[in-house]
Amino acid sequence: MPSSLVLAVLVTTSAFSAALFGLMAIAMIDNWRCARLRRDANSSTAEPYVFLFDDHDLIDASTPARALLRSLPTGSSDWNRLVAFLAPRFAGFAASSNAVPGPEGQEFRSADGSVLEFTGGAGLPHRLLLLPGEGAGQDLRIDALCHRAQEDEVASLRDVFNALPMPVWRTDSEGTVIWANAAYLSVSAAAAGCLEEELSWPLPNLLDLLTSTRDVGPRRIAVPGPQRRWFQIDTAPSGDFLLHVATPCDALVRAETTRDELMQTLAKTFADLPIGLAVFDRQRQLALFNPALSDLTDLGPEFLTMRPGFHDFFDRLREKRMIPEPRDYHGWRQAIADIETAAAAGHYEDTWNLPAGATYRVTARPHPDGALALWFEDVSADMSLTRRFRAEVQTCQAVFDSLDVAVAVFSAAGVMTLSNTAFSDFWGFEDSVATIPVDAADLAALWQAQTEPTRVWDDLVRYLSELGEREPWRAEVRRLAGLCVVLDARPLSGGSTMVEFRTEGARHVPRCSQPGMGAVPAI
Repeated sequence: MPSSLVLAVLVTTSAFSAALFGLMAIAMIDNWRCARLRRDANSSTAEPYVFLFDDHDLIDASTPARALLRSLPTGSSDWNRLVAFLAPRFAGFAASSNAVPGPEGQEFRSADGSVLEFTGGAGLPHRLLLLPGEGAGQDLRIDALCHRAQEDEVASLRDVFNALPMPVWRTDSEGTVIWANAAYLSVSAAAAGCLEEELSWPLPNLLDLLTSTRDVGPRRIAVPGPQRRWFQIDTAPSGDFLLHVATPCDALVRAETTRDELMQTLAKTFADLPIGLAVFDRQRQLALFNPALSDLTDLGPEFLTMRPGFHDFFDRLREKRMIPEPRDYHGWRQAIADIETAAAAGHYEDTWNLPAGATYRVTARPHPDGALALWFEDVSADMSLTRRFRAEVQTCQAVFDSLDVAVAVFSAAGVMTLSNTAFSDFWGFEDSVATIPVDAADLAALWQAQTEPTRVWDDLVRYLSELGEREPWRAEVRRLAGLCVVLDARPLSGGSTMVEFRTEGARHVPRCSQPGMGAVPAI
């Protein structure tokens, strides 16, 4: 038994020792592998990218360089694709890419420590050597799914920018174009008068075509070509660079041009108008006036160009005695307020009899956006003519009324337009009948009511309505009281007709015919 127990102890001890040794060996192997990986990673250097170009044609490249070219966006040539990739990373390279670097070459460094060597001379190929810096080209083990997702996103963004119809580009601090989308290449080629394939880096900067600055209006460029195109430029900072977006604005420019031409036409038209025009904006400041306003109101251009307010404008008119003389100041101020209120409602019109003897017709109308427009028209000549005409008419009417014979004048349409006092007295009509137009048929009914039945009144109505040449016409009727009334109708110029009414004893006439007798020959 003791020997069996000893044997068991020895076996157990041996197994435990073997297991412990195995674990220690595995740990040592793992530590050795990790140390080698770290040593390999720290000691590894990124392989350089080498490109050889004959002018702008690629003639040779290292394996990493070819892989880099395959990953770049499409372009007109490998040289342009590569310059577009390197220009944002190496300051100054874009400006030097079209020059001959010389035997000694040129060296450019990026912020991450990468180095770009550009060498080559006249007649020799151009050599580009790219040495990635620390963190830029190390063989780091990254998540393949994340890397694929980033590549897909970059490709998607690239497609989006190239599909945009508006040019988008980036410039550095010196104004050199370092990136552009497909629309920018198309517009740049049109501006340069060449094909897209003929463009070379650095690309022409469309900002050189600016026609205005933001201080005086929107920044716009006019791109020459078979059809002149307009773009409005918006700029935003993008890190150490500037991102520019050109939005097509041809329709807006055409609209503005049409508006300016219309305003010029209106300005010329208003300048030739004899009517004074004053337009006040919604703040009731004078926004527009024409030369006639200064001439009619005696307000100097220096005052009008200061954009006086509505009430200041009328205060100055009052000082110049260019408004009707007010009885009191407060009442006058209220009248001006009433003008503004009535003008806003769209129904203000008045005639001003000025102290100097002139007569102005003032009209006010509302305009869009709360503006008001005032028209000042000198109607002194028209008013004088109207007064003279009214005076002549009154004189003629007075002469007409002084006649003892009842007379009425009818228009070519058979409407009584004029009569005298004797006519109203003869038939016993009210004065209102003689002052308003009355149709001959209506008067015939009134006459028939005061005379015996007869066809004369119907004949008279037909005679008054006849057109063309007519002979004088005479007829007789008998009043209900028995008196004989003689009617004499004479055509006048313009188709009018004058009719006289008199009794038999008024002057020598033949005896009245029998009742109902029609017209008789004129004497």
